[in-house]
Amino acid sequence: MSFSVLIPIGKGALELARLRDLLESLFHYETDVAEIVLIDDVMPARDFPDLTLPASCRLVVLPNPRRGAGDGWLGGLAAGVIEGNNWLQKNSRCDFVLKLDTDALVIAPFAAKVIAAFTAHPEAFLLGSSTKTPNRIYDLPEDFSTAPALRKLQRPFTIWRRTCYPWPRLQCDLFSRDRRRRALIRAAVRNGYRLGLHCQGGAYALSWYALTRLAARGILADPMLWIWTPCSEDIVMTVSAYACGGVAADLNDDGQPFGTLAHGLPDTPARLVERGFSIIHSVKDFEETKESETREFFRSRRLSDKS
Repeated sequence: MSFSVLIPIGKGALELARLRDLLESLFHYETDVAEIVLIDDVMPARDFPDLTLPASCRLVVLPNPRRGAGDGWLGGLAAGVIEGNNWLQKNSRCDFVLKLDTDALVIAPFAAKVIAAFTAHPEAFLLGSSTKTPNRIYDLPEDFSTAPALRKLQRPFTIWRRTCYPWPRLQCDLFSRDRRRRALIRAAVRNGYRLGLHCQGGAYALSWYALTRLAARGILADPMLWIWTPCSEDIVMTVSAYACGGVAADLNDDGQPFGTLAHGLPDTPARLVERGFSIIHSVKDFEETKESETREFFRSRRLSDKS
């Protein structure tokens, strides 16, 4: 059993500090990691010589192919994640890919549970927080802000007046990327996808079988397919999974790995441990919760494990 980890990383000292803490938490609980693939959004890509990895784990740094184009949190992030998954499909052979943001944190072992879930549910291409939060709050996909955008992306011809660029954009089925993107969304909808549904992008697992299906469909061949769209990578990966016949499934009940929300945490640090989560997101400052205090709580737990 082994898995690969895909982490997009932006610029700045804070991102590097978050990355180091994330990796320290990961390797404390899971040592059988095949590789860490960093998608560097800084040009030129950095070397990260100060990162400490187990001898059995290789570090791969890939520049985000967007090279400054698009929105770094939306289509630009999608470009980087697609590029990373394309590299993994060609150069690795693991049981699953774990995608993590730098504001995620590992707080307990998880790999065996993820493997068991993929084995029990082969139709699940993505596992994480999809149709509900870890606190059993069910989201309605039609309420998601990206649903109208996905609806518009299905049109054979339209004009986008507000884009990540300072000019309008013509969307036309005669253009190859517009046509391929439209076909993907329509295929996903035919397979049961509800517009706006997504596996929350802070932390989720992608099965190796899913990766091979995405590659066979040509989805990983063009990382810039969604570059100008208002769709983030979790939307893109979920649409792609459904287009290939898979689904996004929840693995975020108590005792399951993913205690993940888009903003903030689903519970206090102590309660997250008690409830048996393994991967949490987001540890950034949110309302009364401070990132520094959250990280210190879990760092102290790791130190006490070693003593």
